[in-house]
Amino acid sequence: MIHDDGDSIHLMRAAEIPATLDGLAEFNVQNALGAVAMAYAQGIPMNVIRMALSTFSTSFEQSPGRLNVFDGHGFRIILDYAHNPAGLQALGDLILKMRPRHRRVIGMINIPGDRRDDMREMGALATRYFDEIIFREDPARRGRKRGEIVALLAEGALAAGYPEDRITRILEEDQAADLCLRRAQPGDLIVLTPTDVEAMWQQVLDFRAVPSTSFDVEVDRTEEVAGGWRRSA
Repeated sequence: MIHDDGDSIHLMRAAEIPATLDGLAEFNVQNALGAVAMAYAQGIPMNVIRMALSTFSTSFEQSPGRLNVFDGHGFRIILDYAHNPAGLQALGDLILKMRPRHRRVIGMINIPGDRRDDMREMGALATRYFDEIIFREDPARRGRKRGEIVALLAEGALAAGYPEDRITRILEEDQAADLCLRRAQPGDLIVLTPTDVEAMWQQVLDFRAVPSTSFDVEVDRTEEVAGGWRRSA
């Protein structure tokens, strides 16, 4: 609705805007409201505003790294650049609304190295939304030791009471994403928060599931983390 000098003008339903995912993504409802207000104030005709909103989606082509959805592998993948607690919470609110439609939710989470206390907070926050969490290292360590970021993220999750056996620590982005994709089963929701958006989207498109009875790469990898070395469990 547009409210102008006492008049209320119906524009369109939020669910008619593809970027809101049927109105579930409240942060994109808010973004649409801001866009409408600016366009209307500049005298853009109502039909043009409606057309623009109804044809803009969160596709990779139109909005790379921002709520890109892929359903081509038998499970749903969301790729979104949520690299701080506020971003993850906004995305998490959407995940909670989508959860009844999915069997499990697996998340790959990271954060740049200069976020101070946000790292433990980010790890704790992730426990609200995911059945399994893969913490991975952001290449922007910004002065932190190799492995320190994933250690702090996991520390926050464990302090929130999240089970150790549902946490995996992997340093490399592509390996972490590959593990998420290989663990996925029909009906699952996989959430990837990339640093290299283009490369990870291509990794999603190129993914081909390989039948396996084990995760040999996962269980046999020794990772360097802050304070020493640990073997992934």
